Amino acid sequence: MIYYISDIHFRDENVFKKCSRNFTFNEYEKMIISKWNTKIKEDDEVFILGDVAENDIDEVLSIIKSLKGKKHLIIGNHDEKFLSNYQLSNLFESIDFIKLINDNGRKVCLCHYPLMDWMEFNRQGMFVYGHIHNKTVKNGHAYAEIKDYYKDKPAYNAGVDVIGFEPRTLDELIKLKEANKDEPYIN
Repeated sequence: MIYYISDIHFRDENVFKKCSRNFTFNEYEKMIISKWNTKIKEDDEVFILGDVAENDIDEVLSIIKSLKGKKHLIIGNHDEKFLSNYQLSNLFESIDFIKLINDNGRKVCLCHYPLMDWMEFNRQGMFVYGHIHNKTVKNGHAYAEIKDYYKDKPAYNAGVDVIGFEPRTLDELIKLKEANKDEPYIN
């Protein structure tokens, strides 16, 4: 099974506060780890679409090691310090900026950033992204434009704040987008 998740920001209290999460910082990390390891099996593939960590890299490496599955990293804008750690080569099956995969016969382009055009866009290709967290249209004109642009496109936000803080399959992302299409969240 293939799963997606983005913008975890382990050990990053600034992002945690910015997203107005309704639990403590420690509860958040425990919840992510618990949900992940309850859902993911060792042979599952998990694509993390950026922003794993920027602080306390040794602690984050320990957390990543504890997470089940074959992990792949799509690099995000907060991963610079994390990427400079040589131990990453043992944690991830692959590390890319953008990637095209086959998910159960579906072509899926993966990138941390929302894009207007992606690999296989004109050939029934799908798109999974992150970066924008739980920002609503009231946070700025660009977010309203992104939501409007993606409304009828096969593009899905894998940010933890909009997917329930656990890795999700492509089918789950599709259902979440449909269920929340009238909500202000970017999905």
